[in-house]
This record gives sequence, C-alpha cells and structure tokens, in this order.
Amino acid sequence: MFQSMSEVGETIWSATQASLSVILVLLYGYLSRRYKLMSEEGEGNVSKISVTIFLPCLLFSEIGPLASWSNLKDYWVIIIYALFFQFISFVFAMIGVKLLRFPQWIVPCMIFNNVTSLPLLLLSSLGDNGTLDPLVGKGELLSKVLDRGKVYLLIHALVCNLTRFTFGPYLLQESMPESEDEPQESKYHSRSWAWTHAESPHNALKSHMHRHISTTLPAQALSTPYPLIQPYDPQAETSPLLNRTKVEAKRARNILMVVGERVWDFFNPPMIGGLAAVVGGVIPFLHKWLFGKDALTESVSKLGDLYTVLQMFVLGAHLQSKKGSRPPTFPLIYLFSFRFLLMPVISCSTVYFARKWFGAYILNDPILDFTMTLVAVGPTAISLAAIVEMADTDEGTDSSVAKTIVLSHALLPLISGTVTAALEVVKRLHE
Repeated sequence: MFQSMSEVGETIWSATQASLSVILVLLYGYLSRRYKLMSEEGEGNVSKISVTIFLPCLLFSEIGPLASWSNLKDYWVIIIYALFFQFISFVFAMIGVKLLRFPQWIVPCMIFNNVTSLPLLLLSSLGDNGTLDPLVGKGELLSKVLDRGKVYLLIHALVCNLTRFTFGPYLLQESMPESEDEPQESKYHSRSWAWTHAESPHNALKSHMHRHISTTLPAQALSTPYPLIQPYDPQAETSPLLNRTKVEAKRARNILMVVGERVWDFFNPPMIGGLAAVVGGVIPFLHKWLFGKDALTESVSKLGDLYTVLQMFVLGAHLQSKKGSRPPTFPLIYLFSFRFLLMPVISCSTVYFARKWFGAYILNDPILDFTMTLVAVGPTAISLAAIVEMADTDEGTDSSVAKTIVLSHALLPLISGTVTAALEVVKRLHE
C-alpha cells in the first residue's frame, strides 16, 4: 500500500527542513555581503581557500576510509549506478545544448546533483520519522540499517566527486571568456585552474609554429585561408644533420613541456585530494596509517567539515556581488523537470530492472535499492560553485550557476514524491 497522508506529510516536512537549512545559510552569506560585513576581497579569499584547502580535505576524509579493495569488490554495483546516472544526465544535457541552444553551463548543472550532504540528511530524517521501518528486516536494528545506507551513499558520492572535479571544469569551457587580443602566454598564466580549447597542447604548438613561420614568410602568405599543417625550416635542407637533430630535439622538448603543463593543470587541488584518498585507501598499510583515529586524521576531517557551510555562505555572497541577468526560464524548466520529474522515473526503473535481471549478482539489501533510487534525484550540487571558481568563468556564468543552485534547493520538497515511489518499488522487490 502507498504511504498514508501523515507519512507523506512527514516526508515532505523532512525534505523541506533540509531545503530550509541550506537556504538560510545562503541568506546569511547574502546579508553579510549586502551590509558590508564581508568585503569583495574577503569573499574571494574565502572562496579560494575553500577550494584549495577545505574541499580536498573533505574529499580525503570522506573517500579514504571507504576506498578499500573489499568495498570496491562488494559494492561494484554502486559504481555502475553512479556512472550510468551521470551518463544519462549528460545525454539529456547535450540535447538541451545542441538541439535547444541552451547555455553551456546547464550541462554540469544537470549532471552533478547533491549526492552527499542532502541524501545523508534526508536518510537520517526518514529514519527518525519511521518512514524507513518497512525496510528493516526481522531482528535488525534501524540504526544498523541506516549505517549501511550511509556507507552506500558515501561510496556513490566517492565516484561522483571524482568525476565532478575531473570533468566539471571542462564542461564549462564554452562559457569561458575568449579574447582574441589577449596573448597566449598571458592567457595561460592568468588563471589558476582554467582549461580552454585555446590552451590545449595542439593549439599551443600551432601558435608556436605560426610565430616561427611569420619570421620567414611574407605577410600575404600568412593571410592564406588554408591551415598551416607543419612548420618548415628553410635551413633544414642545407644545414648539417647535427643541426637538424638539435632543431627536432628542441621542438620535441617544447611539445613535452606544453603537454606536461597541461597534465599538471589537470590535477587541481580537489582532484589531488580525491586521488590521494583512493591511493591511500586501497593500500592496506597506508589505509591503516592515514585513516586511523589519530590527531592527523581528525585535523584533516575538521578542515573538511568547514567546506560545506563556507561554500554555501560564499555562494550566498555571490548572489549579491556577482552581476548578471536572471538565468533563462526555459533552460531552468528543462533542468528542474529532468531532475525532479524524469530522473526519479529513470532511477526507480533502473534499480527495479537491475534487481530483477541481475539480482543474483547484486548485494541483497533493501536499503541499497532505496538509496540508489534517491541519489540520482534532487537539486544541483552546491560544490558546482567550486567548479565554477576553478574554471574561472565569466561573471554572468558565475551568477547564473549560483542562482540555479539556490532555485533548485528551493524546490527540494518535490523530492517527497520520489521517496514515496522508491519505498513502494523497494517493498515490491523484497516481498
């Protein structure tokens, strides 16, 4: 039977409380910036330290304890779910951008939803009000069921966080400001973590070739519409073999330097924190040393705990300080319809058919199926503000993403419908 009206009301209230807690922190940041309690310089400093210190600590302390071989072996289906849901979100996002001409920033907003703080809070609230009692087996304690659910959520968040900070900045690259008058070298050094097409190794090499050729060819030759495929050194035919070898070695060294710098840019601080957690987690002696209950572990965990609240606070300040028009209405309708209406159908159907077809290979746990129906649903991730900061997008994109995050969390009570449907699906699967 479906939930009673009182249970539905409690579910809506739990989601509303989770939404209000987020919106209130955003409001505090907005008011602090509006009434000059936080300066523009302070806003930028807090945002930077959150991305470079607090966020890597959070990923390290959350991912590390769960990144063991046993967890990866037993919970492989969670990794599959995470990647599948993100792939589906990417497909719908690209439909919006390519066919409906939506702005590029809508892509990460659709792919990356809140998979850590919100599901954990919602799971705790649903356990407290008795909504999850049907998922508790005979002789089991609700606390044990909730503990397993939290582990499933955190492993799912592990995968999503790694993909988010690996590909997130690239998904925003078309939103980044391009200036034809800005020299390549100044563009390269002007941002901490900005990946653009203009700065790819191929284009950097092409720019170097063009400068070399411009010193040897007349101006009219450079204006040709045909691409310059390879640089031609006029001394190559007449110089000794040793000189030609030196030229080729220098050219190869330049290519390696450009590629090496691009690879180094790829390893941004959050990515380094996540990879360090995975490496430390899967190596047994490092796992025991790094993630034991000692002063070092506790200090890193406390730094990581600062990230979520500070990021929401700064996001609220961005709403006041960043100038930009309101996000376009139709892309927002498309985004919210997908996140709160279509994705619940996709997630419930995926979990249902995976259990029916591959149940013998999947861990038999009702709370696993329930949590996996929830993780793909809900508002845009708050940490997307950090990705915008890393990508160094223009102010309009920054403002649009910030407002979209706030609006998506205001719609959080809609998730109550997903909770109701997920409970019914899971109960039918485990009857």
